[in-house]
Amino acid sequence: MRHRMLMTAVVLIATAIGVGEANSAVGVAFDIGNVSVGYTDGYWDNQHHWHHWAHRADAAHYRAAHGDQYHAWRHDDPNHH
Repeated sequence: MRHRMLMTAVVLIATAIGVGEANSAVGVAFDIGNVSVGYTDGYWDNQHHWHHWAHRADAAHYRAAHGDQYHAWRHDDPNHH
């Protein structure tokens, strides 16, 4: 019985470690260098493709680093064309 509990604990720990490693390996990093112009709702990349911000933190990071190329309005706002 004690051996069985020990093996179960080992399997659970190994599974938790494997899941953690898998989660850290998955994902796409945000490349601030690919942003040409930023807006509150997204950005144009250097190839002139539109993207929504994946995370608010990405928009805040871009605004802090490149405030001269960040516009505090939506890209399709008719008052700013």
